[in-house]
Amino acid sequence: MDELEQTRTALNHRIDEIATTEPLAALAAIGGVQRDMAARQGTAVRVAVQNHSWAEIGEALGVSKQAAHQKFAKEWAETLKGEIKSEHRTLKATLREGPPEAATASRARLDALVAELKNAGRRRK
Repeated sequence: MDELEQTRTALNHRIDEIATTEPLAALAAIGGVQRDMAARQGTAVRVAVQNHSWAEIGEALGVSKQAAHQKFAKEWAETLKGEIKSEHRTLKATLREGPPEAATASRARLDALVAELKNAGRRRK
C-alpha cells in the first residue's frame, strides 16, 4: 500500500503543477483519473462485498454504511443479476446445440455468479 500512496501523492503533485499553467489539461487529466478510479472502485466493492459488510466497506471509503450501500449496492446487484441472466441464456443455448464442455463451463460460471449473489446477501449488515 505504501507504493499506492506514493503514486497518489506524486499524481496529486503533478496535477497541481499542471493546473497552474495548463488548467484545461489538468481538468482533462482529472476527469480521466476519476473515470478510471470509479471503475476500479466498483470492481473493488464487488470483491469486498463477498467478505465484508457495508459498514466495513463504508469505513474503507471514508463514508457511512448507508452512503456506501446507496452508492454501490443497486448497481452491483443489477450488474450481477444481468450477468446471471446472460449466463443462463448461454447455458440454455449450449445445452440445446453446443458441445457438452461448453455447457459444463457455462453451468460452472452460472453457479459461481449465483454463489456470489447468495454469499454477499449473507454479509450485508
